[in-house]
Formats: sequence, structure tokens, C-alpha cells
Amino acid sequence: MQCYATMKRYKVLYRADADTYFNELGEFIAEQITPDFAIRYLQRLRNEIESLEFLAEVLPPSRYMMPLHYHPEAKTMPVGKRKLTVIFHIEGDYVIVDKILPSAMVTFCFFFEPPLSLSEF
Repeated sequence: MQCYATMKRYKVLYRADADTYFNELGEFIAEQITPDFAIRYLQRLRNEIESLEFLAEVLPPSRYMMPLHYHPEAKTMPVGKRKLTVIFHIEGDYVIVDKILPSAMVTFCFFFEPPLSLSEF
């Protein structure tokens, strides 16, 4: 008899802020490179974000303070070759994408706990 762990499936929803950033990013890429490239790039990003349907539960809570401004139980997931960070939280059967930001904006903020000093060892 084989036993398979069943993972919960979530429906992924986007807040208006996340959709706005997505659209602005697409417009910027279309102006800088080509509209076709922008469409393909955004589709790849959307596919990565949609993987939260299965991965949301496994990802740990954010260790950065900045995502907590969007939700007290925020989690983060890097996408787009780690250049962007998706900030999301889980509500019931839904993954809510709160914000999509450049990763440097998220990781630049401080951690919850200050790093240990040498005197604490």
C-alpha cells in the first residue's frame, strides 16, 4: 500500500496593488525592450506566482519586517530569478498576493531580531 501526502490546494487572488505593479512592470518592459518580450516575461512571472496554489503552505513566514506592513502573517516568495519578491498571506482556502516588489526593497529592511553580537556567544 502506498501512502501519499495530500497537499492543500489554494486559489490565488491578487490585491489591486499587486495587479497594478504587474501592469506597470509590463508597460516598462514593453517600452524598454519589446511588447512581445514583456508578455512572455509577465506570463512566466504569473506562472511562478500561481505555483503558490501548492507551495504557500510550505513556505515559512517572512523573516523580514517590511512584509508585515501588508499582513501580520505575511510570507514571501522570490520570483523572476529572485529579482522580485511576492508578499502574500493565506486566508482559508485562498492565497492573497498583497504586493509584488523588487527584492532589494524587501531584503534591505531589518530582520525581526537583531543579529547576535559576539558577546552573546
